[in-house]
Amino acid sequence: MLLQPPGLPGLLPHTLPHWPYVTAVDQALVDRGVPPGTVRLNLGARPDERMCIRLGWDASRCVGPGGIRLLWDEETGWAYAYVGPGYSIPRGPVTSLPRVYATPKAVAAAADSLVHTGRPPAEPHEQEWPQAGAVRAAIDACRPR
Repeated sequence: MLLQPPGLPGLLPHTLPHWPYVTAVDQALVDRGVPPGTVRLNLGARPDERMCIRLGWDASRCVGPGGIRLLWDEETGWAYAYVGPGYSIPRGPVTSLPRVYATPKAVAAAADSLVHTGRPPAEPHEQEWPQAGAVRAAIDACRPR
C-alpha cells in the first residue's frame, strides 16, 4: 500500500490529481497479491509534460530473466517493458487495457499475467474506471498554462 510517493518531499500525496487512480490501482494490485516493488510518479509540471505512473517488479518476483515495468500515461494509457540491470526493452501498449483509465482490477490482472507469465493477458477489458472523469478534470485544472 502506498504511503508516501518517493521523491516528493513535503508534497502531500493526496493533492496529486492522479492520486485517486494510483491508490485504486495500488489497492487492486495488493488485493490480487502482486503489489509493485517500486512506484514512481511524474507530475507533468511543465505544459509539455504529461502525468505518468511507473510501477515495477524486479526479477526476483517475475517469471523471466528480468523484471517488468508497467507505465501509465494520461493520454495513452498503459504500456509495459521488460527491465533488468542497465536495460529496458519497451514492448508497447498493454493491448488488454485499451482504455486510458482501465479499471484497477483489469490493471491488476494484466500485472499478474506479466509477472507470472511474462505476457499480458489476451482478453481485452473495455470498461473504464468510473472515476476517470474526475481525475481528468483534476489533471486539467492543475495543468500549468
